[in-house]
Amino acid sequence: MAASPRSTPFARRGVPTAWRGGISSRRRARAPSAIDPAASAPATAAHDARTQADFDALWRWLDANGVDVSKTRVELVDGSVGGRGWGLVAAKDIAAGDAALSVPQSLWMTPSTAADSAIGPFVENQPAWVKLAVQLLHEKSKGDESRWSAYVAALPTKLDAPLFWSADELAYLQGSQLFTNAAGYDAYVRGTYASLEAEIFSANRPTFPESVFSETEFLWAFGVLRARCLPPRDQGDDIALVPGLDMANHSGLVNSTWTLNGGGLGSVFGGAGSGPSMLFRADERVVAGAELFVNYGPNKVDSQFALDFGFADAFCLRPGYVLGPIEIPDTDVNQSDKQDVLEVAGLLRAPLFTIRAFEDPPAELRVFSRLLNLKDSDAFLLEAIFRAEAWSLISEPVSETNEREACLTMIAGCEAALSLYPSRVDEDRAVAEDFSNSPRARLAARVAMGEKQALLECMGFFANVERRLDQMEYYQERRLRSLNLLDRDGNSTYDPFQDTMA
Repeated sequence: MAASPRSTPFARRGVPTAWRGGISSRRRARAPSAIDPAASAPATAAHDARTQADFDALWRWLDANGVDVSKTRVELVDGSVGGRGWGLVAAKDIAAGDAALSVPQSLWMTPSTAADSAIGPFVENQPAWVKLAVQLLHEKSKGDESRWSAYVAALPTKLDAPLFWSADELAYLQGSQLFTNAAGYDAYVRGTYASLEAEIFSANRPTFPESVFSETEFLWAFGVLRARCLPPRDQGDDIALVPGLDMANHSGLVNSTWTLNGGGLGSVFGGAGSGPSMLFRADERVVAGAELFVNYGPNKVDSQFALDFGFADAFCLRPGYVLGPIEIPDTDVNQSDKQDVLEVAGLLRAPLFTIRAFEDPPAELRVFSRLLNLKDSDAFLLEAIFRAEAWSLISEPVSETNEREACLTMIAGCEAALSLYPSRVDEDRAVAEDFSNSPRARLAARVAMGEKQALLECMGFFANVERRLDQMEYYQERRLRSLNLLDRDGNSTYDPFQDTMA
């Protein structure tokens, strides 16, 4: 059965909206840095039971199934926290642009392979991530009889994401967006497990032994998927575990990513075609013995990295905060028209916006705030005749009232978010820079500091815009000027007698 709210370390619950449609993940990162040991939280010898023999067996399995493993190997590499960890290393010199490792679709674990396995009929109507998580546990329960036994044995037994932190460690995150999102995962995964246990697992124990299909093991499977499903196969129904490739650690200093080579989506997930492979290309020359890194997500912010793997990149600081999803409220009489404008503009009805410290907010956020506050005499821009160009029309100030309300909405939202934090930025910085604190305490402080910096700068940006309202040109002025009815000084050029006087 699922744990009750009192048995989970999370004191409050959230709704993990990002998982409604699928899964977004990168693997735990280990950027080699002496700058900030809190920058990554690798699995170290202290709590990682895997051995060199496990990875050697995985490489033999890949080799036996047609994968060219001659260029790479997995071995212990220098870590930035608590000793050493496992990483993907070049076995020979690899030229820039060359494929270091390529794994064919036939070796992937996907929702399709789950459907074709013994557990397929039981999870037929489940989301893709549930199918894959249940298959992962099924393969684990089979031991050496599993086709993927070598891969399962090479997976970490302990994960570093906040979902697996203790109650005392989670206290470091209080008030942060990271805590809210991790609490959301906790509630969602436990709730999903409770349904599976009641409807499927308990009624079919020969297939789903309790020792493997427990809540703890299901949480572990969820964490593995969040941390190891590889882009571009990390969303919705397209998720996949690709053995071998997920052994590469993260670095924000490289541009290397995973690439889908050949085949189409249909061939990847059950359609016709010869089938693709997933490969990893080096973006620069790598000498034998050097570790190979990939970039898990150039557009991610620190809290997003910390959420899935319990790390933040030491060399590439990405302080930020994700606003949303922001919905047009049901009480808005123009809700449906505004939703149509968003769809025409290519945005979701409840979009997300990432704000970053040291950068202006994204332009789309400012436009969205105008749309959110569009009403009364300005609402004519929502009429059907303007639908195709509405987003473009409000990409510049609409009216002084609308611009003021758009700014105040954003300022109020930032203030509300900041009010949840129990500490100040300077206090977070002191914790993050004090190496006598635990790595997780420093990580939590760094992430919270980055979230607050982004919120403060966003609030300052909109406060500055509000101070300049009387200096802006609004829609009606722009329209009159386009008709040559205003001069450069903003004075009307209209003369009703011009064409009628003798």
